[in-house]
Amino acid sequence: MNESFAKVVGILLSVVAIALAVAGFFWWDQSVLAAVRAGACGSWVETARFFSRYGDFPFLLAGGVVALAISLRLRAVNWSRIFTAMILGGILAGLASNATKLATGRVRPRVEHTEHGWYGPKHEDRWVSLRHDFQSFPSSHAACSFGFFFPLFLSRRLIGGAGMLAAAAIAWSRVQLNAHHISDIATGALLGIVAGWLVWRWIVARGGLGRWLGRA
Repeated sequence: MNESFAKVVGILLSVVAIALAVAGFFWWDQSVLAAVRAGACGSWVETARFFSRYGDFPFLLAGGVVALAISLRLRAVNWSRIFTAMILGGILAGLASNATKLATGRVRPRVEHTEHGWYGPKHEDRWVSLRHDFQSFPSSHAACSFGFFFPLFLSRRLIGGAGMLAAAAIAWSRVQLNAHHISDIATGALLGIVAGWLVWRWIVARGGLGRWLGRA
């Protein structure tokens, strides 16, 4: 995928993510939360748990590192670049999402003992942003998975498309498990798309890190 077309794809997906986030903020967050609490898609809970567990970034990172090590061993330069971009895309998106969590302090939807809302890093002289219950926005699962798989999609459309579907399933699982709102996963996906595109552009499209990965 050439750089200009990849940019168009990134912009289109970003627009979709922004639209989904806006729809979540104004309409869907509460209605979806009520539906999940009422048992919507309850038969899919185990599937959601699978995607949530194995879609967490440590598992994605481990797979990416193993794949990168194999590609370096085989001197498969193009794949080494792709796997490096995937790893760095996930890391960058994860850093951005976790930094945002510290600033927003949004209560997770499954929390029942605290009034839902945005508390910021500190509330009533207590630091709340480091507490798990106040780390809803944005979803790091969504950010890391989209940041991880988007460079693959920009490089290899077929297998990358499957990866993007996996990222969407990971994001869905967080809503199904009542860990995040729609707006949380949409914003996380947006961070992942932006991070993934930036890293892909640097490493895959423009040949960055040539000293370590070899010339493209």
